[in-house]
Amino acid sequence: MWVLLIYLVLMIAFDLVDVGLGAIVSRAWGDGLSLPIFLALYFATLALAWVIAVRLAERLRLTT
Repeated sequence: MWVLLIYLVLMIAFDLVDVGLGAIVSRAWGDGLSLPIFLALYFATLALAWVIAVRLAERLRLTT
């Protein structure tokens, strides 16, 4: 349960970063490039947030 809560918080934080970077790319190089970059960042953060959440929960001994 704790792992999922940590994952949810991390995904919200990473999604805000992804949207911000997508907006920066959109302003600099246009909408055609911002979508693939946003999607690549989004799917990368799905995996990265899970790994971080599991490691953080194990360090804090929140897993059962």
